[in-house]
Amino acid sequence: MATAVLVLGACSNGDRPTLADRPASTSVTSTTGGPTSTTIRLDELAPGTENLLGYIATPLADPDVRTAPDPQAEKLDIGPTTEVGAPTTFAVIGDPGVTAAATSGWYKILLPTRPNQGTGWVPAASVTLTQTPMRVFIDLANRKLRVENNGASVFDTTVAIGTDENPTPVGASFVTELIQNTNPSGDYGPYAFGLAMHSETLTEFNGGPGQVGIHGTNQPDLIGQAVSHGCIRLTNDAIKSMVDLQLPLGVPVLIS
Repeated sequence: MATAVLVLGACSNGDRPTLADRPASTSVTSTTGGPTSTTIRLDELAPGTENLLGYIATPLADPDVRTAPDPQAEKLDIGPTTEVGAPTTFAVIGDPGVTAAATSGWYKILLPTRPNQGTGWVPAASVTLTQTPMRVFIDLANRKLRVENNGASVFDTTVAIGTDENPTPVGASFVTELIQNTNPSGDYGPYAFGLAMHSETLTEFNGGPGQVGIHGTNQPDLIGQAVSHGCIRLTNDAIKSMVDLQLPLGVPVLIS
């Protein structure tokens, strides 16, 4: 769980983090055609595997996030950086070209704030749109994490998850930051990925908002068990391998 000083503080007592280098996404030009022939656009469905397609919106300035695709709609209070200083990014829901054509230039986005899987809207002109072929899948029942590239598995590992009392939340999320911990042999290992996901049993922890993350551990013997406050724990070798994949901020993470 994240605090202003410590990342993922609800999982254990951790070490002061620093931001690791952030890989860039791959730039794309989205389609601008009209709505599809289906009666429901992908952005009208609940965020999930079907419509988190790797599109990422990065604000060009202070984020202009609205509750509806309308400049007069309520503006949400989301800053230009995360609590640990990473640039704010959003996972785009559905095909951004189709959505923008149907809404006169807006993208629907998954928010990094409470409640989990909350959504908002940003003007297409206010963000840079990129796309990644990567997606992360976490299977809680089988204690497995898998990374796919264009649908092909490129990394998988066994993980530890939340307890019955403080379970790992399920649903759609995305990576909000990559942290390089100052003590690589500490509770969180060498790295931690912050997620746009929060504990549903802990409203705060150590002064932070109860943010869920994916990180290493100094207790590798507990991998495969339900022992955390909601975070996903990997062995330190596994988290290093995951960092080596160069996952961009905004990459979809789907927990089931």
